[in-house]
Amino acid sequence: MSQEDNGAGRRLARSLKRQAAEAEAELLVRRRVNRCIRFCSGIVASAALAASLSSAAAWRSAVVLRADLICAVLVVAFGAAALWARRWARRAEIPSLEEAEANLERIRDDLRWTEAGNTVDSPVSQSLYKADISALVVQYQGESDKYRKIHNRLQSIIIVGSLSTTTVAALQNAIPANRWLTVGLSFLVGLAAGFMGYFKFRERSFYLQQTADLIEQEVNAMTLGIGDYSSSNRQEALARLVERVEFFRNEQRRRQQQLDQPVEEQVAGSAEWSRSSAGPS
Repeated sequence: MSQEDNGAGRRLARSLKRQAAEAEAELLVRRRVNRCIRFCSGIVASAALAASLSSAAAWRSAVVLRADLICAVLVVAFGAAALWARRWARRAEIPSLEEAEANLERIRDDLRWTEAGNTVDSPVSQSLYKADISALVVQYQGESDKYRKIHNRLQSIIIVGSLSTTTVAALQNAIPANRWLTVGLSFLVGLAAGFMGYFKFRERSFYLQQTADLIEQEVNAMTLGIGDYSSSNRQEALARLVERVEFFRNEQRRRQQQLDQPVEEQVAGSAEWSRSSAGPS
């Protein structure tokens, strides 16, 4: 292959990589929208069921009426949130989950065939890969900071809301109107706690930062020639660095996928992560 053809192949590969990144972002947004809709729909269904059971009771009391009112508020609030998420996805022209996955697979397949036709030596590819590691670390750290800020905000809502609910409840006899404020604060605290438990922002932030630290540690060890890189020449050290960084990236992708799985699978995955976090030998 001539140098001109090789350059055209690399430009096409870069274009396909950008398309793949955009397709991955669309797929991520679609999955988040679907999770949000499922979460809101679950709350609506649970509140509607609770309201139906309380309405079917033969006796009526102030407690039952308040429970019906709270359930009605939950149905309206989370139903509106689910409808808003659907309308936002349509306005933003976010493809369906099946379309996003098919589009990403098609782009990845084109990228594999394009890169297979590019005749680039392994040392050159590894050097280019090393040049991109710093941007990868910055990306992981940025995503970790984003999730950590979301978690801290929700945690602050829970702390302030819980203390405010206790204070307002203590003053309920003095100011009867405070009961609605208590209901509102309790709803806000429960909403924040539900989002924290469902989306696991703290865990996502922790594992992203851990992966970034591990990759940065490998780069520093390779640059300084210490640890496993002390007795290797540059080419061997570069190949080892690429291998370990890819290992950490695959582990990070696996961990992110496990965060959406049931608790039992998350515990098993955490044990496996602890055993394998040292990287390949």
